[in-house]
Amino acid sequence: MRVYKLNQAVISCEEAAKARNVPLKNELKTLILATSTGFVAVHLPGDGVLALRAVKNSLETKEACLADPEDLAKIGITAGTVSAVLDPVWSMPHLITKRVLTLDFVTTNNGTKTAYFNFDPIILLKSSKYLMGEYENK
Repeated sequence: MRVYKLNQAVISCEEAAKARNVPLKNELKTLILATSTGFVAVHLPGDGVLALRAVKNSLETKEACLADPEDLAKIGITAGTVSAVLDPVWSMPHLITKRVLTLDFVTTNNGTKTAYFNFDPIILLKSSKYLMGEYENK
């Protein structure tokens, strides 16, 4: 994928969308959850809000919460560097909310706070393990 550069570091979806001059919905929000079976990546449009109950129901688990930043740091992930298409996230199970796949494109960082990828969200379906569903609050 082609890498695009920014003049400033960004962390949040709102900051990234503004710096990249894209609608917030096109900034891919990837949240890493800790579950009883390990980490899971959940993908939402940048303007989406996670529906944790829907995630638990889909995974058929009672336990799922945002992963602890200290645990993520141990595998090389910090705030603003979660990239859906790079390891270690790419190797995790993926939960993709259906609205993401209706977008013409999404952007996500390239594992740094100052550069990013712009791609067709259909690429997420190439991950080795994914589930599609409604993972955002309406």
